[in-house]
Amino acid sequence: MGAPTDPVLVLQEIARQAATDADAALARCEAILHHHPGSLPVLCLAAGIQRRAGRFDAAAALIERAARADGSAPPVLAERAALAMARQQPGLAARYLRALLEARPEQRDAWFNLGIAEEQRGRPQAAVDAFERLLSLEPAPPPEVLARLAGLLAALGREADARARVDQALEIDPTHVDARYVLGMLLLASDDTDAALDQFRQCVARQPRFAEAWQQLLECRRIDDPNDAELAAARRLIEDSGLSDSDRERLGFAIGKALDELGQFDAAFAYYREAKASKRRRLPLFDREAWRLSTDARIQSPEQRSPFTGATDLTPVFIVGMPRSGTTLVDQILTGHPEADGVGELAFFDEAAIAFYQGGLDEPAASQLRDDYLRRLAQTGHAVVTNKYPANFRHLSLLRWLLPEARFIHLQRGALDTCLSIYFQDFPIGNLYANDLEDIAAYYRDYRRLMAHWADDVLDLSYEALLEDQAGVSRRLVEFCGLDWDERCMDFTRNPRPVGTLSRWQVRQPLYTSSVGRWRHYRAQLTTLIAALGPLVDIKETDVGSADTA
Repeated sequence: MGAPTDPVLVLQEIARQAATDADAALARCEAILHHHPGSLPVLCLAAGIQRRAGRFDAAAALIERAARADGSAPPVLAERAALAMARQQPGLAARYLRALLEARPEQRDAWFNLGIAEEQRGRPQAAVDAFERLLSLEPAPPPEVLARLAGLLAALGREADARARVDQALEIDPTHVDARYVLGMLLLASDDTDAALDQFRQCVARQPRFAEAWQQLLECRRIDDPNDAELAAARRLIEDSGLSDSDRERLGFAIGKALDELGQFDAAFAYYREAKASKRRRLPLFDREAWRLSTDARIQSPEQRSPFTGATDLTPVFIVGMPRSGTTLVDQILTGHPEADGVGELAFFDEAAIAFYQGGLDEPAASQLRDDYLRRLAQTGHAVVTNKYPANFRHLSLLRWLLPEARFIHLQRGALDTCLSIYFQDFPIGNLYANDLEDIAAYYRDYRRLMAHWADDVLDLSYEALLEDQAGVSRRLVEFCGLDWDERCMDFTRNPRPVGTLSRWQVRQPLYTSSVGRWRHYRAQLTTLIAALGPLVDIKETDVGSADTA
């Protein structure tokens, strides 16, 4: 049988060939383009081949040729979105995908890809909407979509809905490792660590190179045996040349955490440093100058009188600060009160803040935003509702204007301990500054500038003071939120609310002070950070030259 002559069959054959010989497939594309230079299907196919080969500039050149012919053609929009995702530009990808779906609302792949893009850009509700729309189009719900949707629902604080989706996925396929992983995370967040570990172990038994599950096996329990079998398995796996960069990063963070607990500090830092270096190579770099300019704009923006009366039975409470500063701990203390509840880390105002500082948030839009937020809080059925999204510190001017009845709690922790803890975290999305010690210092400096500017009517709490005087600081905290004291706030480890953040394991433990002064173990590795922080460094003179003790 000769070579196919039907154009569709020809393109399908070239696509199959590209899986094993990309250059030969591209040569065939170029031969066709020589005679038909404006062929959209061929240009898009060639762009996709170049993209999958990692040659993004060549892919972009081809897709721009196609866009000049018809920029609104669905194949062009789909390939532009795929290239944007490959270049770590999920916002741009979402824009192309939404344009594609306007023309082809029944295209299931586009809804799936939109969900991924929205998830990567830190918009979990938009991602949920995309996956729910996809499920409405599927004759049978795919377990992988159900599992991903469950993870997003959990991130939004909708644990019951998340569990329902996980159970649905496991009913379809009891061996589905992604669903079992999400189930493990839900169990972990609800403090059932043993059951969570069982789920993660089932994952790695079925899929031995499942890096996320190995990461949880090391990070959700304390490692006190240098011969721990799971630590040894993770150290072997990280040397696997077939691992993706992101999987190797996950293992690096987990191994670093375990070695830190074992007191092997130099070795621990080496794993953390390589994981962070890999993230910097793989992700966009943090733009220090843009962050400084946005901080200047916030500080220079004049305070506006609120058009809202604040006449509501709800008291919104915002717990702000740097990540790893104790915001989850304070949230657990507050929501231990029977009249308080929380919405977790709800990034509700990020997009509105951009419009607000650019003068593009008019009063009707603001009123709708306020109503939507208060409606979300009212769903808890409590009078005092917390939002512990730390980065809300960037939006205090907007939040004061929009919600004059709100209370603001600012958590502060020693600068070096804060910055080191951020460096040691594997943030799933965003927080690009966290991948470099000097970037962390730059972000921290402007955070401190902003909080100094917005100091009025903000309750400043010290993480270290809370550890030293839990009762006194907790009483002050509860009183500030307009609540009468309740002893249940003292036993935050029994708080039944799920904890879905990076602090989920520690916050279930009684208060401990081993994290104070932790930076001393890494003094030799932190010279750059100490210099970059300058006068913000919290080193007491008695610490200089002292032995490393915690």
